[in-house]
Amino acid sequence: MINIAKIIVPKEIPPTKIDKFFGLNENVDGEYGLKLGEATKQVGWRVTSGYQLKRMEGYKTIFSGLTGNVQGMWYGKLNGTFFFLFANNGHLWNGNLTDGTKTDLGTLTDAPTRFIPFGSKVYILNGHEYKSFDGTTFSVVAGYRPLVAITTPPAGGGTLFEQINILTGQKHQTFSSDGTATTYQLAEINIDSIDFVKVRGVLKTVTTDYTVDLTNGKVTFLTAPSGGVPDDTDIGWTKGSGQRSLIENCRFAMDYSGQTDSRLFLWGNTTYKNRRFWSGLANGVPSAEYFEANSYDDLGNGQYAITDIVKQLDRQKIFLENSTMFSYYATETIGGQTTATFPAYELNENIGNVAEGQAQIINDSPFTLHNGVYAWLSSTVRDQTNTSLISQRVQDTLDDVDLTKAITYNWQEMKEYWLCIGSTVWIFNYLNNTWYKRNNVPATCFLVINGQMYFGTNETIEKFDTNQRTDNGTLIETVWEMGFYDFKEEYLKKYMSKFWVALKPEAKSKVDINVITNNDGTSVTQTIYYNLATFEHCDFNHFSFLTSYNPQPFRVRLKEKGFAYLKIRLSSDSLADVATVLSINILVRLGGKV
Repeated sequence: MINIAKIIVPKEIPPTKIDKFFGLNENVDGEYGLKLGEATKQVGWRVTSGYQLKRMEGYKTIFSGLTGNVQGMWYGKLNGTFFFLFANNGHLWNGNLTDGTKTDLGTLTDAPTRFIPFGSKVYILNGHEYKSFDGTTFSVVAGYRPLVAITTPPAGGGTLFEQINILTGQKHQTFSSDGTATTYQLAEINIDSIDFVKVRGVLKTVTTDYTVDLTNGKVTFLTAPSGGVPDDTDIGWTKGSGQRSLIENCRFAMDYSGQTDSRLFLWGNTTYKNRRFWSGLANGVPSAEYFEANSYDDLGNGQYAITDIVKQLDRQKIFLENSTMFSYYATETIGGQTTATFPAYELNENIGNVAEGQAQIINDSPFTLHNGVYAWLSSTVRDQTNTSLISQRVQDTLDDVDLTKAITYNWQEMKEYWLCIGSTVWIFNYLNNTWYKRNNVPATCFLVINGQMYFGTNETIEKFDTNQRTDNGTLIETVWEMGFYDFKEEYLKKYMSKFWVALKPEAKSKVDINVITNNDGTSVTQTIYYNLATFEHCDFNHFSFLTSYNPQPFRVRLKEKGFAYLKIRLSSDSLADVATVLSINILVRLGGKV
């Protein structure tokens, strides 16, 4: 009998297609169980709304030569004019975004700074002082002078009207003259000064029209004011300077008042770390310069600080280091006077927020940091919120960093939540539920202006720009690496000689490709180009007369034999190119058992 050798031809199976990319998944069990389209490494590639890979833009310097950290930024309109304000080197600057020039508006403490627009001004907090800018004047917030009593007879008393303002020692009081009395008793004694005396709106002159007794708190007219008109006499005085440090030492703020935003809430005073303050109504008008003496509360047991407060629908979410509370607008009537109150109740005793001032509102849901990124989702039950840990896919690296140092931002136009620590940014695309990273972003603060992202650094302000291919000349790290894949036949050998990558046509597009197997590591790099006939960023070494604007699949010849697992690595490390990857098709043949 003659034995004839049997030749086994590997069986070809239909191509494996990846036409949706699902972002980063740092699977703690390794990279063998990932969903097709997930990546073990994704840096510098954005996942588009259609789940394609798009090389992220670079950034360029807008303001250079700054000294030290950019401590905070704000952009908005004041009295009809747009301003770009930023804090740096102990000064407030107004920057020109067109030519990079800046104007010094005045001094402030060099510390992380928050800007809070309220009314016709922007208010500025940094834990050391409380200032404001109205488009013309940058100054310390002096504080509203409250009207402490009305319809007061000359002998004193009257009806209590407004509480004292802890920002200032200034007050005033109105009297109803009787045409006979000349001595008027104020609500306080041992005062520092009489600031003004008005009778029926006419300013009177000391010694000519009246004399003062500061010790006994009295004003004596040389001629008694004529009577008959209630509250015809108005006297203002100063005693002390209030308790300004309670407000000046706060570092964070937000506006809220139930369904309106007529109160300014402050917190972050390191001496009173679990205390929140709220502003009052100055003569019935919302004011960020009037903080009544009893308009505050202390939350929790005093051991843990309030780290952030945000608005969710008509409720406040108050995040402490170890827990979360909620609050709402209510009123109470005492002695015939109705005042606003903001009762607070426990919401979650185990999860809070560890990064001060870094909670973000994403689609009406707060995102906070507490051993990961948590989303606080509304439920069908009033004042109950479901928490969801949304950072599982990047938790492996988040566990190795200090989340208390994080800087976060919601780039709403891109549907991206940015979490920056050091110079690494973890990005959550909440439109398509994907994660990816971006390196070389040493941000101290972020700001979006007209849909474009700016960030401050140590000594510069940078702007992300779709026309930028580099980070100020530095190569952008751009790597996508799929997990090892067994083509659903783990125990069989595979053979591959080619696969296809489809690209979107760009003016200058380039992608480098490697194949990695369990046998011998990484293959030789293959590069594909898809360049349109344009002279923009033109490189005649790779010039093309292609004029089609349609997607184009490119066949890549890379031979791999006898492997069990395979992964593909895409990179686009170029100083001049862009790239959008639409799909990958991998054709393999099956062989014998491993």
